[in-house]
Amino acid sequence: MPLLFQCKNMFRKALFFINNLPRLHFWAIIALFFFLLFVSLIPPSDHSNKNIKRELTLPISDSLKGGYAIAEPQNAIRDNSDKLFPDFSGNREVEITISSGDTLSEIFSNESISAAVLQELLEADTEYLRLANLIPGQVVQLLVSPDNQLLALKIIIDRANTLSFVLKDGVYTSNLEIKEGEWRNSYYQGSVTGSFYVSAKKSGLSASQIQQISSALSEQFDFNRQLRVGDTFHVLVAKQYIEGAYSFDSEVLAIIIKTRSRNYTAFLNEDGRYYDKKGRGLSKAYRRYPVNGKPRISSRFNPKRLHPITKRVSPHNGTDFAVPVGTNVYATGDGVVLRAGYHPAAGNYIVIKHGRKYTTRFLHLSKILVHKGQRVAIDQLIAKSGNTGRSTGAHLHYEFHVYNKPVNAMTVDLPLSQEMPKKELKAFNARRDLSLREMGEF
Repeated sequence: MPLLFQCKNMFRKALFFINNLPRLHFWAIIALFFFLLFVSLIPPSDHSNKNIKRELTLPISDSLKGGYAIAEPQNAIRDNSDKLFPDFSGNREVEITISSGDTLSEIFSNESISAAVLQELLEADTEYLRLANLIPGQVVQLLVSPDNQLLALKIIIDRANTLSFVLKDGVYTSNLEIKEGEWRNSYYQGSVTGSFYVSAKKSGLSASQIQQISSALSEQFDFNRQLRVGDTFHVLVAKQYIEGAYSFDSEVLAIIIKTRSRNYTAFLNEDGRYYDKKGRGLSKAYRRYPVNGKPRISSRFNPKRLHPITKRVSPHNGTDFAVPVGTNVYATGDGVVLRAGYHPAAGNYIVIKHGRKYTTRFLHLSKILVHKGQRVAIDQLIAKSGNTGRSTGAHLHYEFHVYNKPVNAMTVDLPLSQEMPKKELKAFNARRDLSLREMGEF
């Protein structure tokens, strides 16, 4: 009761104060009250709150060549601690590790990307032919705008190869980044105790390396009839390592087979062919044409060609031969099949590697007669010409690459004779002697 009495008494005093307060002072107090109430409702500024989380999405750089590059936005804000807070662009980054059965078409559909974009990418991929078939374990990265436009695509094919596509001026441009890695030499030796294959496997050589040895000396030596128990072999192999891991890409640099009657030697030259110790060719030279005769050329090598279907300036990196469907197609040099398959733009195609320096490609085939990893010899029938993929008519598209760069197959300087050119003999002898030293044979 005393507390209630005190409250009533304070209330009477407040009313008495207000009734005797001058009118101007009364309205001043009311105004101050509402001002303090308004200030209390204003949220704190961004700069005063250091714990605000921001979702950042950075624009792709115009200079991007091999992957995503982070560029500083023009409208960046820096606080007192000098931290960069880019404006939010709305772009989203998507990363997917490919599983069995995954396709780009399904990935694009899930991300609401137009199906027409895939066709544009495949057209841009005709230079590399690496986009059509995804393999489990590969990583795909997408940069997508708020309106679901694909700005960039990046595929980590393996340790050595990364394929990128970037949208620039309404057109996708492609780039294949190749890590050269480190080549290390390994020396193998052994004695023949049974078949050469079994003896070589025991020494540590792989099946593909044994096949390469047999192919290199096939014209001079019969491994089944001429080898005897106790004969020895000595082999120097170069292996490629990417980021410290063996990439399973290798090539046999030097071979010495010692029999009771004589020694046989083979040394790999930069042109992808093997020569004996004196520089004499151990196999046929390259052939200029992948088909017999000299068929009519319907489209020549042209880095500034206007594409007949897309009507855009698109390099024509090969030579088109006007031959009917089913024409025999031959390997133009000894080598190993890197890829053989189907690409929506290139159709059925084959890629053959001839040592580190040369690579050949055959497109729009009707039939493929070799498989990936197979070693082929010059003049070997590898395919039938056709009209598959994005093609305007029956023909064979043939490309020749030097160190992964397309050149004119009709004018490139090729080793067209078995004898090594005298101008290359000095460099060959130096490489030969280096290999012999590593094998302890010099």
